[in-house]
Amino acid sequence: MLVRRARREDYPAFAAIEAEHPGFPAWGEKGFAAEEANRNSVTLAAEEDGRAAGFVNFWVLRPQVQLNTLAVAGAFLRRGVASALLGKLFEYARKSLCREIDLEVNERNAAAIALYAAHGFEVVGRRPKFYNNAEAALLMRRTLPAEDK
Repeated sequence: MLVRRARREDYPAFAAIEAEHPGFPAWGEKGFAAEEANRNSVTLAAEEDGRAAGFVNFWVLRPQVQLNTLAVAGAFLRRGVASALLGKLFEYARKSLCREIDLEVNERNAAAIALYAAHGFEVVGRRPKFYNNAEAALLMRRTLPAEDK
């Protein structure tokens, strides 16, 4: 599997991946294109056999990284795509001298919560009615050890 910087031609595939996960926030092609103007924004694509397998977007805001969105195509679920994307995010964080990675996740998204917990994230807070003024978000954080910098 290849994890690389995303390109504009990836955005239709990203939007299709988002559509596979109804009920969760979606940026669409315009949202990913808008991120290009943000100098703190990084979007990575996971590719397998020339097909889009997933993506992650995050902001590098020293000394912190904010994970904004991560999704995996249905055909690639439970095949290590999300872990590979998180691994690259951790590399960016270390190279950017960031010590914390924060994210919000829908409290009903058990699979995502388990993934993040398996990668060292801990729940540090909760935002009621964060999604569509109805569902709560869990705030999760991973602190990178000093030796990882």
